[in-house]
This record gives sequence, C-alpha cells and structure tokens, in this order.
Amino acid sequence: MGLEAAVKIPNPEQCPVADVSAEADARVGDVSWSGVPNDDGSVVEEFELDTDADPPDDMEKVFGDNRYSIYRFDRAGDAPCICQRIETFGCPVADVEAVDGSLRIVFRPADVESLQEIVGTLQREFGGIQLEHLVQSSEPTEGETVVVDRGRLTDRQREVLETAYEMGYFEHPKGANAGEVADELGINSATLRGHLSAAQSKLLDEMLA
Repeated sequence: MGLEAAVKIPNPEQCPVADVSAEADARVGDVSWSGVPNDDGSVVEEFELDTDADPPDDMEKVFGDNRYSIYRFDRAGDAPCICQRIETFGCPVADVEAVDGSLRIVFRPADVESLQEIVGTLQREFGGIQLEHLVQSSEPTEGETVVVDRGRLTDRQREVLETAYEMGYFEHPKGANAGEVADELGINSATLRGHLSAAQSKLLDEMLA
C-alpha cells in the first residue's frame, strides 16, 4: 500500500525557484537538481518556464522554443532546501513546482507515521506548511507478471532511455539533470524529452494493456 502527499509552502525563504515564480508571475515546473555536488559543493538545478514569461536574472538559459525555456543555476549545497530535507527521510520527491511565490512538492512517504514526522519537521524548520492532498493506493496484486516487448523501441529511443537511466536521471535526487543527459548524447533537451516521452509511452502501453 503506497501513499502520495502534496504540501504547499507559501513564500519559502531562500528558494530561488519560488522567487522566480513570483518575479516572473508564471508557473515554474519540472524542477530537478543534481544529486552529485560540484567540486565547490554547489548543486545544479534546472526548471522550465513559459517562454513568454520574464526571464530570471543571473540564471543560464540552456534551451528555449515557442512553448517553454529551461534555465539552470547553481546554489550552495548547504543552503536550506525543503525538497532535499524531505529526501533525508528516505522519501522520494516525485514533483516540484512553484506558482506565485509558493512551492508545491509531491512526495511519497512510506506510511502515515513517516508523513506525520516529515510534515512536523518541515513545519518546525520552515513554517507555513500546508498539506494539500494525501492519496492512498490500493493493495498491489501479488504474483502479477507483465512481459514488456523492448522491440517496440527504436534503437535511438533505447539508447536515450538507457543513458538517462545509467546517469541517474530517474533517481530522486537526480544523478543527472536533463541538460547533462542531453549533452552526453549530443542532443538538446527538447529532443531528449521527446525521445524519453515516446519510449516511456510505448513501455506503459505494454504494461497497462
């Protein structure tokens, strides 16, 4: 039995992602960070922002088209970070977004007791924590086997998927962000996301059929 919870933190201090959403008056989504610090101890973060939003200051634009742009910045590895604090409980963070200066984090606690401990800790250390939703999945079916035909993937889709997996793109925290995986493959971030989306759709079709 699994749990998924979402918390909202209005105007968190020392959160560049939340600050960008307030200054640009736009949603910031697909937030990711590298699990391996730089030599100076800093952490690399990336996020998506609508193309027509005001660009943030002092942040590197690594991709942009007529839909959205991807920005990258470094932050101190020892700076207070709500998302990384959640992960210290061994709890994976599934999604992070910011709107109007407020941060929304979706994560998967092991059980209700763990959720209570996490929310209580965040409330004491950061304040203003709001539990937005809590979803409990049904009991898994024991002994159910799914055969996945990897032959449905093109050679390029398999290469992209395997490279992203080996570099830790699907881990929480991420071992590599989208820009780093794209650089390894010699493609841009938009092409990477297209290949990953197509590959994952094919695999999910097999699993859920």
